[in-house]
This record gives sequence, C-alpha cells and structure tokens, in this order.
Amino acid sequence: MRLRRPRWKDPRLIVGVVLVLGSVLMGALLVSRLAETTPVLVARSVIVPGQALAPEDLTVVELRLGEQDGMYVGSLEAIPEGAVATQPVRAGELLPAAAVGQSADVDLRPVVIPVDSSVAQSVQAGSTVELWHTGEVDEGTGQAELLVEDAVVRTIDEGSTLGMRSMAVEVLVPRDDLAGVLEVLSRAERLDVIGVPGAYGVGT
Repeated sequence: MRLRRPRWKDPRLIVGVVLVLGSVLMGALLVSRLAETTPVLVARSVIVPGQALAPEDLTVVELRLGEQDGMYVGSLEAIPEGAVATQPVRAGELLPAAAVGQSADVDLRPVVIPVDSSVAQSVQAGSTVELWHTGEVDEGTGQAELLVEDAVVRTIDEGSTLGMRSMAVEVLVPRDDLAGVLEVLSRAERLDVIGVPGAYGVGT
C-alpha cells in the first residue's frame, strides 16, 4: 500500500496543530506569570507594635510573590491614615497586611526596666522576651517566677559610658500583666529580661 501525503483538511493534522499551538501558548503564559513582579513594602529598620507606619521607615521593592501578593502591603497609599504596626517587623522584612492596624488594636503598654548587668545579645529591639521576677525567700536566697512570657523589646538604653547610669530596657507588656510588673518595680526587686529562643528576632 502506498502512503498518501497528508492533506491540510485531514482532521488528525488539524487536531495536532491545535494541540501544539495550545501547548506553546500555555507555556508562554506560565513563563510570563512566573516573571511578573509585584510592588511590596519592606521595613528599612525594626518596627515594633504601636509604632506609627511612617514613609521613612518603609521602602518599595519589586518581588515575585505569586499567590501570596495579597498577604503583604503593596504601597504607602494602601496604609490607612493613623495606622500603626500591630506586630514586630524586622529590618528587611516584608510588611504583612495583618501587621497594619490602629492603636486600639495594640494591647501592649511600654514599661522601662532597669538592668544591673548587660542583657544577652539576643535581646534586641523587636525581639520577644520573658520577664522573670526573683523575690527574696530567705536571707541571701531568692525564688524566680515567670512574670511575663511574651513581652516585646522596644528600645535598649546602654547607660552612661562613665558607669553613672545603669542599662535600661523598654519593653511592651500585655495590659493584663502590667499590674504585676509595676508592683515588682515599685518594690525595687529584681526583674530579668530573658530572650526567648526560636521567637521573633531571637536566635536559637
């Protein structure tokens, strides 16, 4: 039997051409979507809860976020007037949409804690810390208890270079824990600021 030369009206040839063209178009569309970038805001420096979201603290970069583009803030215009951060954002970190709110959404209060000795290197602005209270039980002995387990460091004052002023750590304390912290500070008892391994801003 002789093979006949395929004709353009052959249905099998038409179907084959359609499949090839469809594959090429889908591949081009996929590559285009993968290469598409989205503007997103990135923190220039550490932003702590309650801090106003100011333009000088943020910058815009173009990133390929794919389906996650709705999880982050894309422009300064998208930030409502008077908005503050509701959670810590590290320097160089994308600004999550969930981290933008109003001051009423932040259930934290600032407290300054004097520290006799230097704190661990992991205790930095924006890091999550625990506050441990050591009260005197017997003469020369004390018992430690966890007073606050989820405070956030706001600022660290290294103290005077001449040693005339001790270090102080300003932390943001949940409002429900505020009374206990203030009571300990009023008695001038020991209150330690301890970094939490694995928590935000703290290395393991």
